[in-house]
Amino acid sequence: MRLLALKTLLSAKLFEEKLIFIDTEALEFPKTQLLQAIVEPYGIDKLCFLTPAETDVNFKLAASNLQNVNLKSPQEFNVPDMLLADYVFVTKQGIAELEAILESRE
Repeated sequence: MRLLALKTLLSAKLFEEKLIFIDTEALEFPKTQLLQAIVEPYGIDKLCFLTPAETDVNFKLAASNLQNVNLKSPQEFNVPDMLLADYVFVTKQGIAELEAILESRE
């Protein structure tokens, strides 16, 4: 039931154009100002980043100071994260790992 809910919410976010695909989450420097400039167009919207299990350290450090940014690995990603987030950013590696987890649970 939870798998179906997660798939349905992912489809809904995609339909609403609130599911955004990015190549990687890697940042050159661990600067909050750098990440803030990237997410600034989204204002105070709540953002959830689905990152690979091995998330870039610089990205983790930069995101830790932003209140509207939430990082989730594929193992942690669940329905409440989707409901609380206005936008979901998905990395290529993150979605591949999530697909593998979903396939193994079916």
